[in-house]
Amino acid sequence: MQLDHFFILTKKMAPEAELLKHFGLKEGTSNEHPGQGTSNRRFFFCNAALELLYVRDEIEAERGPGQGLRLPERALTRGASPFGLVMRCKGDSDGLPFSGWRYQPAYFDTGISFLVADNSDRLDEPLCLCLPNGLPSGSPQVKSEAPFTEVTEIRLHVPVAKPSSALEAIALVEGIHVHLESPHLLEIAFGHEAEGNRHDFRPSLPLAICW
Repeated sequence: MQLDHFFILTKKMAPEAELLKHFGLKEGTSNEHPGQGTSNRRFFFCNAALELLYVRDEIEAERGPGQGLRLPERALTRGASPFGLVMRCKGDSDGLPFSGWRYQPAYFDTGISFLVADNSDRLDEPLCLCLPNGLPSGSPQVKSEAPFTEVTEIRLHVPVAKPSSALEAIALVEGIHVHLESPHLLEIAFGHEAEGNRHDFRPSLPLAICW
C-alpha cells in the first residue's frame, strides 16, 4: 500500500480551512459526495492531499450507501477518531491489504468501490480505506508551495492500546507511524523536517505540521 490522501472530520463548512490558508497552505477545489452526505475542503501536495471533511446532510449520511462509515456518529461522539486514511495498492496487486467490506459510493461508476477496513465500527480508530486499482488520480490541482510540497511522513496518534489488524497493516506502510495510547493527533512532516519547525493547530484542529 501507499498513502493517497487523509482526512480530518471538522465542523460543518470546515471553517478550520481558513487556519491552514492563513498558515500558508494553498486550498484546492472542494467537492460533494452524493449518497454519503458529506462535502470537503482540500489541500494538495505533490504526493498526497489533506481533506477537511464535514457532514453536509445528516439524513443522507445516516441512510445512504455510506452509512456504514458512521460519519455523523464519529463527528458527534466524544473520543471518536476524526481521521481517515485512504490508501492505494501499489502496481497491479490484486491482493486485499486488509479485511473489510465493499462500499460503492454514488459518485463512483458502477462496479467501482472502496475497500473499507473492518475496523470501521471502532470509533476510537481512524477509518481505513483503500481505493480501487486503476482509479484515476483526478484532475490537476493547485498545490502548496515550498516548504509544504512533499509529505515525507505522517504520525498518527491514537488512544488505543491494542490496534486492529487493519491499523497494524497501515502502520507497516513506509512513511506512516502509529503511536498508541496517545490523544488523537495527526502530524504531517514535510521535507524530512529539514528546517526543524513545527506548528500545532490544537485546540482548533487535531493537527500539527512539521517542516
